[in-house]
Amino acid sequence: MRINQLFSPFQPPSTNFVDRLQYWAQQCPDSLAFGFLGDGETVDRELTYAQLDHKAKQVAHCLLDRGLQGERALLLYPPGLDFVIGLFGCLYAGVVAVPAFPPRRNRNMLRFESIADDSGAKVALADMDVCERTAAFWAKANGQLSKIDWLATDGIGDSELAASPAEIDSDQLAILQYTSGSTGSPKGVMLTHANIMHNCSLINHAFQTNRHDIGGSWLPTYHDMGLIGGVVNPLYAGRPSMLMSPMMFLQKPIRWLRAISKYKVTISGGPNFAYDLCTKKISDDQLEGIDLSSWTLAFNGAEPVREETLSRFTERFGPYGFRKESFFPCYGMAETTLMVTGGRRSKAPVVRCFDGTLLDEGQVQTASEDGDRGRLVVGCGIRLPEEDILIVDPDTHTLCADRQVGEVWVHSKSVGVGYWDKPEITAETFQATLADAPDGAHYLRTGDLGFFHRDELFVTGRLKDLIIVRGVNRYPQDIEMTVERADRRVRSGASAAFSVDIEGSERLVIVSEVERSVDDQWDAVIESIRRDVTTEHELPPEGIVLVRSGSIPKTSSGKIQRHACRQSFLEHSLLELASFKAWETNAVAKPTNGVSRPHQDATEPTADPSERERVLAVVMEKVQEIGQERAKNLTADTNIVQLGLDSLERMEIINLLEETFDGQLPEAVLPQIETCQEVADAVIEHIGVRPIREKKKRRPTEVPAEHFRFEQMPEYLQLKRNMELLDSTGLPNPYFRQHQSVTRDTTTIEGRELINFSSYNYLGMSGDPEVSRAAQEAVERFGTSVSASRLVSGEKTLHAELEKEIASFLGVDAAVVYVGGHSTNETTIGHLFGPGDLILHDALAHNSIIQGAMLSGARRRPFPHNDWKTLDQLLGELRHDYRRVLVVIEGVYSMDGDFPELPKFIEVKNRHKAFLMVDEAHSIGTMGKTGRGISEHFHVDPQDVDIWMGTLSKSFGSCGGYIAGANALVEYLRYTAPGFVYSVGLSPPNTAAALRAIRLLREHPERTGQCLARSQQFLRLARERGLDTGLSHDTPVVPVITGSSVLALQLSDMLFQQGINVQPILYPAVEESAARLRFFITATHTPEQIQRTVNAVADSLETLTAAPGGIAAPEANSVDPLRMHA
Repeated sequence: MRINQLFSPFQPPSTNFVDRLQYWAQQCPDSLAFGFLGDGETVDRELTYAQLDHKAKQVAHCLLDRGLQGERALLLYPPGLDFVIGLFGCLYAGVVAVPAFPPRRNRNMLRFESIADDSGAKVALADMDVCERTAAFWAKANGQLSKIDWLATDGIGDSELAASPAEIDSDQLAILQYTSGSTGSPKGVMLTHANIMHNCSLINHAFQTNRHDIGGSWLPTYHDMGLIGGVVNPLYAGRPSMLMSPMMFLQKPIRWLRAISKYKVTISGGPNFAYDLCTKKISDDQLEGIDLSSWTLAFNGAEPVREETLSRFTERFGPYGFRKESFFPCYGMAETTLMVTGGRRSKAPVVRCFDGTLLDEGQVQTASEDGDRGRLVVGCGIRLPEEDILIVDPDTHTLCADRQVGEVWVHSKSVGVGYWDKPEITAETFQATLADAPDGAHYLRTGDLGFFHRDELFVTGRLKDLIIVRGVNRYPQDIEMTVERADRRVRSGASAAFSVDIEGSERLVIVSEVERSVDDQWDAVIESIRRDVTTEHELPPEGIVLVRSGSIPKTSSGKIQRHACRQSFLEHSLLELASFKAWETNAVAKPTNGVSRPHQDATEPTADPSERERVLAVVMEKVQEIGQERAKNLTADTNIVQLGLDSLERMEIINLLEETFDGQLPEAVLPQIETCQEVADAVIEHIGVRPIREKKKRRPTEVPAEHFRFEQMPEYLQLKRNMELLDSTGLPNPYFRQHQSVTRDTTTIEGRELINFSSYNYLGMSGDPEVSRAAQEAVERFGTSVSASRLVSGEKTLHAELEKEIASFLGVDAAVVYVGGHSTNETTIGHLFGPGDLILHDALAHNSIIQGAMLSGARRRPFPHNDWKTLDQLLGELRHDYRRVLVVIEGVYSMDGDFPELPKFIEVKNRHKAFLMVDEAHSIGTMGKTGRGISEHFHVDPQDVDIWMGTLSKSFGSCGGYIAGANALVEYLRYTAPGFVYSVGLSPPNTAAALRAIRLLREHPERTGQCLARSQQFLRLARERGLDTGLSHDTPVVPVITGSSVLALQLSDMLFQQGINVQPILYPAVEESAARLRFFITATHTPEQIQRTVNAVADSLETLTAAPGGIAAPEANSVDPLRMHA
């Protein structure tokens, strides 16, 4: 697996994470490693690599001083950067890190105590606040907790000694990663440095990580996805990661998207529920100013990925720059460190339809989406390098036949050593062998059922009855034990917990046998079950069914058959005595009249009693608004947790209160408040007593410098970071080079004549003597400017001649000319369409098209490149929801050199009664026998396209742009388009030059043929030499894709030294894996120039790729281009 080029020009060590962090600290000491958004909105704390290295060494010194090398350390931090410091401090000291989350009051204590006892941890690392806040728990603790030493790492002073890291072996344990789920018998996955390093290499291979990537994570760091994905892997890749608290996201999902937009995050994700939460909870008002176009990889894992989730999210946030191709479904687990399979970056998720009935029976058969039995399943990606993934019969341990569902087995260096101190379970789970190869390779039994179809892994369910809701695992036996203890009438050993899919969401359902009595009060039993399960497992049951004794399906040995019970529930065949089903409850509880006497304690706020009661009433109102029928009988002392509200609902209550009172509760306070009165008192203490409607609008005390100083603007700082990357390569800046002559097949730079491939003077019209003469004559007659808007007094006879010539050349009614090509698209699209309209454009559309669509206020949605079938499907779904619909494509795509199948797009637009606009900036003059563009190439009637756009600066050697089409279109634009009416007219020399160029092309159409012949020669020779030319064919745009921005820079510079001028196209203009040189071929190039150039490109590329590591790494004090400031 070759991933070193992903980190070029750096060459970080692949030994262990101690060496890795020290490398980044040496190479990029002042570069940002981690940022933390304390309020979920703005970075308020940062760690550079040098700072992290120093602080980790200080923690390591404290641990080594206590003789703890080789021992286990609990990490009990709240969300923040102290966790990161503590984690790497452990690694530096050779102490095994055990990430966990401190218990909240009496909640989570059982699981927490179990982890402490199982791991045998000798020390707990936390911040001072946690140490003080939880001191009462430890005083009463039993078992291992009572023996643990505590270390508040944020109390370590700057003067504290920083130890040299311990000697670390790659096979040494680094982390005990406890799987979510069981409380009674937790399982700690033993991960070595080698395991984690290998899995990070897989992740970076799958992600195609580059030096411009920025991570963003709200995921809890004690969960494998948050720990590895949010903290460990970003450090491995040497790219910054912007972290926020899970509570901040759950409380207000828009914070996630705002962080992505503000900090230009490229990689972020979460379980499926997170995307659903955004779709359901984020309002239009909250989306103002959001730009998700930087988000190029949105991973989705930890629970089943749903096709409807992907579609809804894309539809909702597509207008704000999100692309469906950004979704990256993946599959993995703590036992494999994190990732097992993943999709392909910038490729749409794989969604296939299978026969659902057969799939439930373990057979794989594709089906039509239109049929009754069709089930859409989202693929989880492909095998990654150095992995062996098998589909195995879980009973016989033999390979499954094709088209058969089986258990997923994994053999990989990423698979952990086993479960801590559990040799029997380790042997069963981590050391499985095939029946016909008992001495062969060991495999991890994942417990997941799935199959491969055309190389894509599809996961269909669990072998055992694990419950997965919102990306967190729960074991049913733990929940069933809680149920039995909830009420004496619940029969022992006669409860079944399982999950069901209701309305597109996984819901926890509990079925319990109960003892009948003379006075059956089933409501009290149901309420007890809901309260106790929610409190102990942080997951409220959404369905509870009480059934007759002896009616739950059991095996002959008396074991509960959860699957059969689940099936009976779905078929409504259970012998119900009473039930609660949240999804069937429509009643909304009204606010309780009156308020119970407020709870009194020694620390209650000193607010006026009437104000305190008023705040309490608002709190109860919001609780009832969210809790509905579950919150009918509230009092001041009602414990909100025990109402059966899940964490999302509780965060929603907090969000409503913060919006109502216009403030924010400190995150450290949230775990401490449970009753209505405690919440009200916290609002009074930290926000105030008056709702926002009663407050005067508060003026900010200070305006951040980034809001009024250009040099502090995040966008400018990002530009400077990109320029620093360019400087760090030691290569000359290829941009803004000054040319000293006409740019045709050759150009002159610094007194040297070079073969030129960086000019779109396709037909040699710029510099043509006749075109130049026409421009000179126009200056003599009309001057250098028309000196006014054409609508007022800037109209010249030349303008009318040119517009008539364009219309005639294209074969349409009329045309109107603008002063710039970019502004032509912006003002036309922005003026013709608006709110209530829909604009569908190719995913590779030019910036001017996207800017025009954004300016219009219409809903904007991209469709996959050149994919008229998907466009047809989208229009079928969306057309009738909008007034006008515009489809925009290009004649030739300037980055890839390919073109669309125009007749198909015409058919689609006619079928759905939409407008079709074609941008011919690069196809007019270069396509068709006589240069009339893509319509001539396909022999279609130009009148079949509603809006023709083109530029005068390429084939016609001038400047400006035009819109051509029906008389009504052109007349409306001439009198009303802002970019025409309120702009000066095209200058006389530019007008005359374009006019003469078009007439010259009419006289000499062979120029188009000459341009095509040269481009075909270049393409043929390039492919013969094995160069990657992408999608280009039969156009004058030919890319040579290098797959690395640094390599593209190197190649461009090497060619420049050989007398060839061609520009590199780097990230973020294209994906890093698509970095390239772009060659513009002209009619004036000679066959000899083409031959020489292709040979030089191929030979230079071979030289560069053969050299180990390419160019040398930057010096130690170079600045990472990704340094981020809040």
